[in-house]
Amino acid sequence: MYRRVAAALATAATAGALALGTAATAEAAGPGFYPRSHHSSYAECQAAGQAGAWMWGQIFFCEPFHPSRPDVYVLWVRY
Repeated sequence: MYRRVAAALATAATAGALALGTAATAEAAGPGFYPRSHHSSYAECQAAGQAGAWMWGQIFFCEPFHPSRPDVYVLWVRY
């Protein structure tokens, strides 16, 4: 019985931590946006956004992946 309760609590804690970790990333972009691709420079990211504008429209933006990885930019597009 103790093992089942402990396993259920560990599962719930893990699921909660994963949900909070992904919520921070999705919340930064806002509703209706998703990451499309990763690029090595801001200019390359903007060029990819403009090249694919026929698929996702003119509303897209590029932002650094993470403060510890300023060399990677994420292209966020609207769905």
